[in-house]
Amino acid sequence: MARLRLGELFGIGFRSVSRYTGTVLSVFVVQSLVALAAMLAMTVVLANQFSHLPMFDEAVDGNLDALFWCIWTGRMSLFPLLGIALGAVLVWQLASWFLVGGLIGVFSQKPEGRADTARTFGAHGASTYLTYARLFVCALPGYALSLIALLIGVGAVFDRIKYALTIPQLVGPLVLAMIPGVVLYHFFSTVTDYARIELSLRGESHEPGVVKTYLRTLWWVLRRPLTLVHAGLGWVMFFLVSLAYMYLAHGHPMYGAEGAVTLFFVRQGVALLRMAIHLVVLGGQVELGRTRPLPPRKIEVKPEAKP
Repeated sequence: MARLRLGELFGIGFRSVSRYTGTVLSVFVVQSLVALAAMLAMTVVLANQFSHLPMFDEAVDGNLDALFWCIWTGRMSLFPLLGIALGAVLVWQLASWFLVGGLIGVFSQKPEGRADTARTFGAHGASTYLTYARLFVCALPGYALSLIALLIGVGAVFDRIKYALTIPQLVGPLVLAMIPGVVLYHFFSTVTDYARIELSLRGESHEPGVVKTYLRTLWWVLRRPLTLVHAGLGWVMFFLVSLAYMYLAHGHPMYGAEGAVTLFFVRQGVALLRMAIHLVVLGGQVELGRTRPLPPRKIEVKPEAKP
């Protein structure tokens, strides 16, 4: 099979997403419901803790000193906020194993019609769910290594961050310190992505086991920088969209019910665009994963029956 180029991977991913817009929107609705539940819970906590502090308005407007003061005085509220965030992440992680498995099945088999697409999505999501859970356990050491590198980097610049007075003084050193951890996370998450695709596409007849598949994929990704560049460009586009939204929203406060509704729909549009970018990358990864050689098939030799 001919080698795929970077532009071809994005083209294939875009065609996959545009062909199954209904499936993409369904996944987006699930994501929005999880995010909305977490957002409402956090809003209640923040309102109870900070609604009586006039300085919190200044903190929201970008005053770094006011933000630090509000966080310090209401630091006990960080624990319920952290619990809500971790709960939302856990729920989304459990749901994503089913959703990603279904999307890989749809992008690889390319079913026709809504009924066939829904059947393929559900069957693949259910059949790969426990396999993806075992794969997540295999990937934990890599994620732990990424977290350790991130904590070491942040710890190295903690004193500078602690005395920062402006946003650039806070963000600059923090971004530089996070680079090693982010690079490691990007590598191990790309390995996990292609291991999922391998487990979904090859089937039980060629399956060498989750651990062996993960190790094979780790070596395969190391020998193919295209996999990292392709996924990395997806993350770059993700953050560019986020930065563009932050730039356009800065200095344009929206007050009242009309402003709140407008802001909600704008944010949902940005979230949909960012999710579409991830799925475009996933569609290209599925096609690139199809070019991988099959693992060796286990052949059972039955003893001949004695006459």
